[in-house]
Amino acid sequence: MKYGLIGSLVPMLFDRTAYGYTQRVLPELDMKAFKRAHHQEYREMVERTPGVGSMKDNMFAMVMYMACYGFSYYKASPDVMTLEIFDGMIDALCTSDIMKRAYKNKDCFDQKEIDKYLRGAARSQKREYPMDWVFDFSYDLSVPEYFVTHRECGICKIAQQENMTFLTPHMCVMDYPTIEYKGGRLIRTKTLGQGDDCCDFHVVRKAD
Repeated sequence: MKYGLIGSLVPMLFDRTAYGYTQRVLPELDMKAFKRAHHQEYREMVERTPGVGSMKDNMFAMVMYMACYGFSYYKASPDVMTLEIFDGMIDALCTSDIMKRAYKNKDCFDQKEIDKYLRGAARSQKREYPMDWVFDFSYDLSVPEYFVTHRECGICKIAQQENMTFLTPHMCVMDYPTIEYKGGRLIRTKTLGQGDDCCDFHVVRKAD
């Protein structure tokens, strides 16, 4: 992937939350050195990861950068990093104001969202990009509900590339709050990150 504008935007959006949390749980950590190591690892990871197309064409393009940000956070200080600390950082990002604002006024079931998934599913079947997601999509707006069955996942592919597959399930939890912010509720029984044959997203309207 190209680092470029999108690559530089992700740290700008998330650094304050991620490092604020890190400093609270690891007060003895040299934060200046950690930030430097994280940013360097993030940029290198982005640049060695094959792209999946533009943000205009691929609804998951931004997710690839966010995944690199998460994986490189763990890699930046493996001597002190634990899964518990990583989980806390992911939770801090998920509950941050910047994340909530990103999904404000978005609706899981508006036609724009449905059309985005329809286009994405059709494009994914072409397998144009090796690192891309491959998924099926169906919906019924009379319920309303939709189903996304991921057969391949870009986050899993980055994890394999970086020898960090153990971390993938800890990234997958982000799906729940991001769907909730858009008025949905995620029901999921399987994930590729846990070694299952697919990720079976079933999204329904969140109860008031």
